Amino acid sequence: MRRRRLYVNRYRKIVGEGRSQTFGVVGRRCLPPDYSRQCWTRPYLYKLLLDFGKKFVSHIPWTSITVNDNYKASPHYDTGNIGESYLIGFGDYTGGSLRCHNTDLSGCHDVKYKPLLTDFSKVLHSVEDWEGERFSLVFYTITHPPLPPPSVRQEGGKWVFYRGDELCTGLPHPLRKN
Repeated sequence: MRRRRLYVNRYRKIVGEGRSQTFGVVGRRCLPPDYSRQCWTRPYLYKLLLDFGKKFVSHIPWTSITVNDNYKASPHYDTGNIGESYLIGFGDYTGGSLRCHNTDLSGCHDVKYKPLLTDFSKVLHSVEDWEGERFSLVFYTITHPPLPPPSVRQEGGKWVFYRGDELCTGLPHPLRKN
């Protein structure tokens, strides 16, 4: 079987550097959550991740799995997550501890083959420098985007809403005032 590296996730460049992709359910801006593209383009890897989760991540509910391939995360909160997340590191590396900032967990945590369970949406965290090949898996539950207001509905396969007395098609822009 041919092995392919993960792609660089262009949406995560602000948080860090490296390769990072999410499998399972993801948010899609103005659309309802759905399975990520990675589930379809890498079904065998997704199956392996599901098998791992079923065997080792039974103590928390989860909808999504982020796979990090040599991903150097800067200090951040996981704002799209709710509840506890399960993080574990793999690979032939030294260093690469998870640093938690300004919480009861403050300090460095070695996650290589040692899972860490915490609510990363409330814990500022980053990854220390390392040498070698470092991979990590994060199992978590995504927050659901808000539903459209009751004035927005589907009619004849199109989304419609009223702006004043005017009937508009498509979804209203979230930044435009109605």
